Amino acid sequence: MDNNKRFSQRNKERKMNRVYNVLIVVVAVLIVFVGGQMMFGKSDGAKEQATKEPTSEEKKQAANDEPAENNENKNDDQDKNDEQQEKSTEEELEEESEETEENSEAEVQENPEAGVNRRVVDPSWEPVGTQQSEPHVATYDKGSVDWNEMLQAVSYGSGVPVEDMTVWRLGNNGSPQKAVATISSKSENKKYRVQIDWVENEGWKPVVVDELAQ
Repeated sequence: MDNNKRFSQRNKERKMNRVYNVLIVVVAVLIVFVGGQMMFGKSDGAKEQATKEPTSEEKKQAANDEPAENNENKNDDQDKNDEQQEKSTEEELEEESEETEENSEAEVQENPEAGVNRRVVDPSWEPVGTQQSEPHVATYDKGSVDWNEMLQAVSYGSGVPVEDMTVWRLGNNGSPQKAVATISSKSENKKYRVQIDWVENEGWKPVVVDELAQ
C-alpha cells in the first residue's frame, strides 16, 4: 500500500511539473510576441514621422533658402509688372485729358485786349447753388451769404480756391444781378477778373474769366 501511494504521489508531481513548464513556455511566448509588436510599432511610427509632409514653417524656411538668382528673377518680374501698370495709368489719364479738351466748349482768346493775357468763356459753367430766396438782391457786404456765394462762383470760374484767394475788388457789374471780382492767387503769381451773373433760384455762375497781365 505504501508503495502505491508513493508512486501515485510522484505521478501527480510529474503532471504538475509538466503543467508548470507548459505555462512558463506560454508566458514566454506571449512576452516575446508583445515585445515584438511594441518594437515594430515604434519602427513604423518613426518611418511615418520621417515621411510626413514638412510644416508651413519648414516650407517658409525652404523658400528663404532658395538661390539668390531665383529671388532676383522674381523681383525683376515684379518691377516689370509695376512699370506696365504705371504706363497704363499714365496712358489712361492722358486719354481722359484729351477727351475732356475735345468735349470742352470753352472759348479761349489770347490777348483779347490790353492788360488781359487770356480770356475764357465756357457755356458749360453752371450756377453754384444758393441758400437765398427770390427776389434776390445783390449784397456786397463782406461775410454775407451773398458775398460768400459770389466768391464760390469766382473760385469755380478761375480755379482758385477761396482760402487761397486775395479779393481786390467785388462789386456791381452794371446790373443788380451782375457782379465782377478782381482776385489773385496767394500760392501762384496770377491775377484774375471774373464776371458772374445771377441765375434765378440757382445762384451765381461765372460767365467770363480774364487772366490779367501783371
